[in-house]
Amino acid sequence: MEDRRSTAARRPGVRATAVVLLVIAVALAAYFVLSEQGQNLASRWGAGSTTQPADPAPVTAPVAGDPPIAETVGSGIPSQATEATIEYVHDGDTLFLDDGRKVRMLGINTPEIGDNLECYGDEATNLLRLLLPEGTHVWVIPDIEPLDQYGRSLLFIYRDDATNINLEMLRQGAAEVEMYSPNLLLQADIEAAESAAIAAGAGMWGAC
Repeated sequence: MEDRRSTAARRPGVRATAVVLLVIAVALAAYFVLSEQGQNLASRWGAGSTTQPADPAPVTAPVAGDPPIAETVGSGIPSQATEATIEYVHDGDTLFLDDGRKVRMLGINTPEIGDNLECYGDEATNLLRLLLPEGTHVWVIPDIEPLDQYGRSLLFIYRDDATNINLEMLRQGAAEVEMYSPNLLLQADIEAAESAAIAAGAGMWGAC
């Protein structure tokens, strides 16, 4: 028969072994948990990536006094534009809206009509009436100065099909460029439209 004292002497060794095995098991479990979390994070940031996703770019507010920017929505109409309805076209660059505003179209000047009739004045007026019949729904946008010295609203006018009527009058040779600081919105487009009309001899550039 085995000596009880020798059996009792081995028991601390057995206990120590059990403790070591328990520690190893806990360490292995912790390793697998942390490894799985790491893989999840890697899949979020991209496999093999060592950097976190970049923060979104800061939004900068416009500075007071800056000229408006003609950002467009999907339709091509500036996002700042507001709705209006044409009441009556007076001449090639002046019209009335049904809310009572008298409008002087920005960036252009057309020949005079009436007693001071100039070459292509009637043609320019007829063209604008064709482009903007009474009752036409439009979108309008001002520049820096909303009114001129006579109290007329200074506006660019867009039809629902996104046609900029100010530019269209230039393209068809029915108007020439007339711009004054600080109202310089769309200046490059305006000057390019006039240059193209002159080169093609369109409208008054070929008739007058």
